[in-house]
Order: sequence, then structure tokens, then C-alpha cells
Amino acid sequence: MLRPVGEMGRPPWEIGPDNERAQPRWDVGAARRDLGPVTGELELTPSRPLVGRRPADEWEEPEGPPRDASQLAEQARRHQITLGALGLILASLIWKGVFLGHFYFRQDDFDVIDQALKSGLTWKLLTIFHSGHLFPGVYVISWVLSRLALYSWSAGAGVELVLIAGSSLAAWRLLRTLLGNRPALLIPLALYVLSPLPFQAYSWWIAGIEAIPLQIALFMSLDAHVRYVWTGRFRHAIAAAVWLAFGLFFFEKSALIPLLLFAVTAGFLVPRRSLISAIWTAAVRYWRAWALYLVVLGAYLIVFLISLSGSSQQPAQPTSVHKAVVFGWGLLFRSFVPGILGGPWRWYIPQGAAGGNAAAPSDASWAALVVVAGFIVASMLTRRRAWRGWAILIGWILVDDILPVMIGRLALFPGYATLLATQTRYVDDAAAVLAVVVALIFWPLAGPAAAQDQSPAPRREFFASAQWKRAAVALIAVVAIGSVWSVSQYMTGSADPSRAYITNARTALAQQPGGTVILDGQVPGNVMIGLFGSHADTSVVLGPLSSQGQHLNWTSQPTGNVGGLKMFGPDGRLYLAAIQGVTGQSRTAFKDCLSPRRSRLVVRLPDRPGLGPFVRVLRIDYLAAPSAAGAKVTVTYAGNVSQITVAPNAHNAYLSVTGSSSQVTLIATLPAGTFCFQKAVAGYFIPMPGTGVPAAAK
Repeated sequence: MLRPVGEMGRPPWEIGPDNERAQPRWDVGAARRDLGPVTGELELTPSRPLVGRRPADEWEEPEGPPRDASQLAEQARRHQITLGALGLILASLIWKGVFLGHFYFRQDDFDVIDQALKSGLTWKLLTIFHSGHLFPGVYVISWVLSRLALYSWSAGAGVELVLIAGSSLAAWRLLRTLLGNRPALLIPLALYVLSPLPFQAYSWWIAGIEAIPLQIALFMSLDAHVRYVWTGRFRHAIAAAVWLAFGLFFFEKSALIPLLLFAVTAGFLVPRRSLISAIWTAAVRYWRAWALYLVVLGAYLIVFLISLSGSSQQPAQPTSVHKAVVFGWGLLFRSFVPGILGGPWRWYIPQGAAGGNAAAPSDASWAALVVVAGFIVASMLTRRRAWRGWAILIGWILVDDILPVMIGRLALFPGYATLLATQTRYVDDAAAVLAVVVALIFWPLAGPAAAQDQSPAPRREFFASAQWKRAAVALIAVVAIGSVWSVSQYMTGSADPSRAYITNARTALAQQPGGTVILDGQVPGNVMIGLFGSHADTSVVLGPLSSQGQHLNWTSQPTGNVGGLKMFGPDGRLYLAAIQGVTGQSRTAFKDCLSPRRSRLVVRLPDRPGLGPFVRVLRIDYLAAPSAAGAKVTVTYAGNVSQITVAPNAHNAYLSVTGSSSQVTLIATLPAGTFCFQKAVAGYFIPMPGTGVPAAAK
């Protein structure tokens, strides 16, 4: 016989526009099983819902697309939750796009991009251990961008914005799965997309590119896992494992996602019972999913350990328990708790720096702590499982945010515990977990009733009454206003030194002819700090900007005859290289010359106390006859002995020296011609003022 079918536990019929029952829909599959093959004599009721008040023999099909404003308004009303979520996400993306436009690549960004540029897309590149991180996905994106749009912030920020959009949509999808398509999901969604905690990571390209995929993986793997728990279909567990692998491809902290899945399953997805019983049920009933996730983690762990063994960067435990406590408490009190309410509201940003640290006023931090603590207590008094949600959030912060920094940064820099605690990027993923926890605590789940709290009082929506709805709106308004203020303060106080530096260097290199000799040195510290060593050299960072087919000569210590030596200034412009130090000159032109009759010349240098430790180069300016070309001139300075190979006409010869001296001695046995000394300069290189290319903006 035919069986009426319902949807998601609803009756098998649908209610028409005037609260009139439409005709039931029928399970055709059941009819075939019960009656055998269906013949032409059996006519089944149409499966599409039939609407309208009509006689039995007159049926009206559902209306087509809306044709006037009233129908459009009705459609908008029916989809107001979806439109609200999309509008919220779109507004946040515009806001974050404006924020990203204020920044540029810096520090590790150049290092990673340069490594990707000079390497093929090989296993060696993907398994580089960089600053304690293994992130093949970051190297893949860097490898592509370095070839398609080197140092193009439009491309880099565009990739970041696409990932941000993906994380926002993933959050929306998970919240729809957990709560259903109800207005309530807009509250935790707003808490996530409006949170100021991730913005510090957004401003640092490499930090954003590794952190945002973690949040996407967190939302999508949890969404797939919830579907697996509710339906029993293993393909959802496979999807969760795939998203877990995606997160691991970008950030090793994704390894803790399975722990979050288990905590949510035991805390909220199994039937109401004691915690121990729930843990046992979750572990046994869904063992296939846990086994699958462990296989993914095991494969990743092998790759991680192999990469770690070949790296000089090894994890270590903090040398001071006190410093570890200072960091942990500071990260919660100074960064996370104010960030929940839109803080930190104020930042410490050194002048000229591209970013800074949270500097929430102490009174505001304590007030935020009181508000958050009161909110937690209120939830625990009205929702019997609320404590499980807050335990999940605190556990995630401790294990996924605090512990990695302790065995990484804090172990290397124990004196910076307080400073590290004000880095909000260390808790940016906690904003995602907070949104999930809030959804789990304050509203009943949309899935099977067995997974929900069965007692009447805790089952009520926390924000069901008008008073609590107004409180929720007020809370979101506070977070939104605080976030906008905090982010604007961060943008206002931050500088953008790298953009102008790279732009000037790109223009200058494009104007240089082939064969130009450029003095190599390190880029300014606000672009890359000296800890990067040779990776911060101008030849490494700026060299790839030279146009295709252009040949430039980079040298860290010029020797011999070099004409028109140039160097980059701190503004990214290219200058003639001058020497700051002491100078000895010829008395008159052609007066101090070496010849077949004169083999020795002593040049006096003025005394300059304190210069000695900084002397790195000696330049001899001379004029030689063509007949003297190829001869050798021995130069002695402060015990440094070098030789110049004579070239015809006027030249500058550079020699590597150290220390200070009161004279320079030149000795040569010339078979013919003359070598006339013009000038000797000892000291260190500086950009020559007034020679910068491109010209400075007026």
C-alpha cells in the first residue's frame, strides 16, 4: 500500500495558504515494495505539494517566480534569515577588505615568498620547517603568487579575502546544521565575523594564510562530523577527515580538531546522561570515525617528524613556570577576554611599525572579565550542559593556543612572556570555537531529539523572551561597536613601510641598464629584521624584481675596478654608493704618480678617532695611461695588503680593509706609462644624497 511521507519529523501533509491541508505525498518506493510492479492501472498522487482552495478535480500548481514588488517582498520575508546571514557576511568582508588594503607584505612574508620563488614545487619546499611551523599550503600559494604576481598585495590580499569569505560561509553552514535555519544562528555568526581577534593575523599575510584555513577546517569538519553522528552515513566522516587534512596542510594546530570533535560529540551530541557515560558512548558508537581521523593524524605526524628532524628549529619546554603562567594569564586577560566584547580598544604600536600589540586598559580588561564571567554563570544556571561548552572553549585555548606558544616562542624568548601575551593572533581561532560553543549552549539542536537535553527548563531557548532578545541585540551591538573601534585604532596607528620600499625598488631596478653593479646589504629592519640573516639581503628580496632578461651584478664587498657602484637606501630608492670616513687627496692633478722612475707613493690620511671599528672599504681613485694597463699596484693599509690591476683612463678601485691607519702606501714597478693617484677614501658605504632613483615625491 502507499505510505504517506514526512520531512524531518513533520506530518506527511503540508499546510496550504489558508491553513488548509494539502493532499498527502506518498512514498512511491514503499508502494513498489508492497504492491510489486506498478502497472498502468495504478495512478499515484503527484509528489509535488498542491496548494490552493480548489475542488478535487481542479489542482493549481505552485506559483512561478515572483512578478511584482509584493511577491518579491514575500520572497524576501521567507528568506530573511538567509539574506540576513549573507548580508552580515558581505558587510564583514567589505570591512575586512578595507582593512587589508591598509597593509602590505612584511618580515616572514618576503622570506617565504623568496624561498618559493627560487625553488620548484617540490617535496623539499613543501616540508620546510619555517619558524616552528610546517605549512605546505602556504608554500603552494606563495609559489603560485611569486610567479604570477610577485609582491602584488592586490593578489596576496585577494587570496586572504577569499579564505576569509570561505571561513564565514563555513561558519554559517555549521550553524545552520546545528540550529536549523532560524534567526538564532545570526548571533553566534555575528560573534565570529565581527570578532576583532583575527585582525592582527589578517594584517600579517603569512599569519592569515595559515590561520584562516584552520578555521575553515574546524567549521567544515565539525559540520560533516555532526552529520555523520546524526545520520550514521560514513561518507560524512570521510568528508570530515578530508577537511582535517586540509587544515593540516596549512597549520599544524589543526591536529587538535579531532579532539574538538570528540568533545562536542560527548558533550552535546549523544543522549543526555552522565559525562563518563557520554564519553564512553561517543568513543564506542563512533569508533570508525575516530579511527579514520587517527589515520590522517598518523600520516601527518610522520611527515611532521621527518621535517622536524631535518630542521635546526626544535621544540623546547619553557625554562620558567612563572613565565608560562604570566603568558597564559596575560593571553586570556589582555587579549581573549577583551576580544570577546570587541576589545582591546587600544594598541601599543611603535612609531613606523606595521603592527602592534593589544594594550587594553586594565580597568576595561577587568570589566570585560566581570561581564564574561557573569554571562557564563547565567548560562550555567539555566542550561545544565553549559559548563561542558565553556570547558570545551577553555580547553581549546589552553591546548591549541597557549601550549604551542609555550613550547615554541616562549621557550626561546622567556623574557617576552608579557609581550607575547598581547598578540591577539595567538587566539584568533578561539573566536571560531566561541561561536560554536555559544550555539551549543544557548539553543536546542536541530538534530535528533536523542541528542538534545530532555529536561523542560534547560531545553528552552536562552534568548526566547523579549527581554533576552533585546539583551542579545545589545550584546552584538556592543561587540560590533567595540570591534570597529579596535580595528580602526589598529589601522590608524600602523604604518606601511614595506609598500613604498618595494614600489620604489621595483621602479629603480626597471631603469637600470644591464651590468649595473649594486652593493648588496640587508633591507631595513621594518621590512625584515636582521634575524633572517642572508635571507634579508637586498639581492634576495629585491633581486627578483628586476625585469625579465635584465642582468644586474650584486656584490656584498666590491673589489677591483668598479664604476658607478650603486646601493639601495632605506626608502627603497637606488643611490650612487659613497663612502663615509676619511679622505686623502693628491696635491694637484698628475702630481702624485707612479712611473718607471717612481715605484713608491705614500698618501697621508687625517686622523678620526672612533672610526676604526666601522671601516670596511678603501677606494682608490686613479688615472692611468693606456701603456700601464695590466700592471699590478700593491696597496697597504693598516696591515691589509691588496693589489690593484691597472685599467686605462680614470677608474675607482675598491679594496676590502678593516681598522684605521694614518696612511696608504702604493707600490708598483711599471714597465711603461704612469699611474696617477687622485684620491683615497677609507670608511663604510652610505647612499650619496641627491642621487636617488626614482626621484623623491615632492
